[in-house]
Amino acid sequence: MMAVKSITDGYPLSVLLQGFISVTSDVDVDVTGIAIDSRKVMPGDLFIACQAGQRSAIPYINAAVKAGASAVVAETGYLPEPFICSVPLLGISDLYTKTGIIADRFYGHPSADMTVIGVTGTNGKTTVSYILAQSLSDSDKNMCGLIGTLGYGRIDNLLPGLNTTPDPITLHHLLADMRDQNIGRVVMEVSSHGLDQYRIAGVDFNIAIFTNLSRDHLDYHGSMGSYADAKRRFFTNHQINRAVINIDDAFGSSLVKELDENVQVIAYTLNTDSNLRLKKNISLVSGKIMSGRSENLSLEVHTPWGEGCLTAHLLGKFNAYNLLAGLSALCLLNYPLDKALLRLSQCKNIPGRMERFGGDQHPRIVVDYAHTPDALEQVLLTLKTLCQGSLYCVFGCGGERDKGKRSQMGAVAERYADIIVITSDNPRHEDPDAIIQNILSGIQKRNKIRIEADREIAITSTIKAATKNDIILIAGKGHENYQDIGGKRFPFSDQQVVRRVLESN
Repeated sequence: MMAVKSITDGYPLSVLLQGFISVTSDVDVDVTGIAIDSRKVMPGDLFIACQAGQRSAIPYINAAVKAGASAVVAETGYLPEPFICSVPLLGISDLYTKTGIIADRFYGHPSADMTVIGVTGTNGKTTVSYILAQSLSDSDKNMCGLIGTLGYGRIDNLLPGLNTTPDPITLHHLLADMRDQNIGRVVMEVSSHGLDQYRIAGVDFNIAIFTNLSRDHLDYHGSMGSYADAKRRFFTNHQINRAVINIDDAFGSSLVKELDENVQVIAYTLNTDSNLRLKKNISLVSGKIMSGRSENLSLEVHTPWGEGCLTAHLLGKFNAYNLLAGLSALCLLNYPLDKALLRLSQCKNIPGRMERFGGDQHPRIVVDYAHTPDALEQVLLTLKTLCQGSLYCVFGCGGERDKGKRSQMGAVAERYADIIVITSDNPRHEDPDAIIQNILSGIQKRNKIRIEADREIAITSTIKAATKNDIILIAGKGHENYQDIGGKRFPFSDQQVVRRVLESN
């Protein structure tokens, strides 16, 4: 995570808060930094005290002032009257919705100087973002920026981040830092949490992409309706002028009909026989999967810019959709169709996304981040068509997350896998055995079930038991290099375990 940079000469508080509250001359101090975490406040910073639930903001304000904050803004109505503060303290209603705009002003509107593409959806955000960032990188001196699950920074030098979509101050600082490095294009994942919490407020997006919507994060959103509303806000609340939307997804098909006619929309589909009636602002990109049981994916594509063939080292129908999303965005950015197809064909594997190991005298092993029922189903369906022996599925479910999807994932694994190995994922503060029992509740026949809570043992024993004609899917953690147990992160990598076992056999 990057540290928040200070601006030595200062920035007038009145300018940062313009339109939100009137700042009189007697309290109009210069701000040299900005922070939302009182532990990170530096002398001269503006501390933004967003309200977190019912917890009092007073201890955090006092800590920020003690650390040298030059001014504080807090949520109106959450402080006692009177509240004595030794620095200017101003109240702003709905402060969390405005923090990103304040940060954008502080860092000099960095996204306005860049091409920023946002990708949202339940599944596919990381793959679409990664292949787009690769395709938009011309050379070592002209790399694209990436903000998402895999990290933050240049696509060839990503630094780890805490969230898929960072908090608004970190986000605008990242964009400013990339701008200062002459990175002119950035692709970022836009999560439902990020949308619901207004983390992307103030970002100027050139293109917004929607991949799909299926069950996830209901522990946070409460219902699929609320989850869908969060995704919708990306396209309705952020002055999006160009959108790329999967219309084979039910929510995507509905979304294109809701957008204003001044939004240029590329609707993408694998349904080449569709007689979809498109409004005048909507163009269609369609693809037809040409390859069958192949290690590559070949698509015949039809676009407003012409027709062609796209072949990429990816697997699965779901990746066909991801490629169409990337192709649509590249063409919207005025890449000629032939160059866009070539760039996508040259994309390398995405870490932890259908990442392949083994083969020859070993079973083929695929490590994938699939941690939702839909994602697990799509991956297993793909591997089933390629498998000449038994299809193994090694997976668990994360603790303190949507419990309702656990039984659904068990049912999906039973439907498609020949042998299921249920193990631990990131149990966090939950009992791993209780999570496993939740998964088992969705499985009717127990004769093909193996249970091993120790993830390393589960992976190792499965590889050793499989034959060269078998395929093993290790799902749920993908690129992650840790396991969260009891709230502590311990070093752990599915890929490292796989490599170690293969090298020892």
